[in-house]
Amino acid sequence: LGLVAAGCGEVLEQTQWSGGRMQGVNTDAGEIAIRNVVVVSDIDGQQATVLAMLVNSGDEDELVRVRVGSVEAEPEGGSLTIPAGGAARLGSDGTRLDVEGVDVQPGMSVEVELVFGSAPRATVDTLVQAADGVYADALD
Repeated sequence: LGLVAAGCGEVLEQTQWSGGRMQGVNTDAGEIAIRNVVVVSDIDGQQATVLAMLVNSGDEDELVRVRVGSVEAEPEGGSLTIPAGGAARLGSDGTRLDVEGVDVQPGMSVEVELVFGSAPRATVDTLVQAADGVYADALD
């Protein structure tokens, strides 16, 4: 009976998720949680966009600029406000952050640095994804 009871824990089958729940990289910059950072690029690597979710547990802040490899870019429309206790999204369903002439092709790893108004800078290495499948509309 003891052996049977010992096996009655939570069971998570390997087939429970058909794919990764998150494709990107996570990090923190002070009180800003940076989640699911992904760079999506066209096949020749000259046009790319950055996708990410920024969740702020502190005072209002802003994303000033992002560096992808050696190329810097700003969010569309200028700095992106991240409200106190709120969130902001980079991507086609949020604020776009497109990077031109970055020279990164899908499958490459690239360093991404996020620069904020008050929070410390954050740097992650992320895999460049192709603009197809779940990312098919990312460059539109």
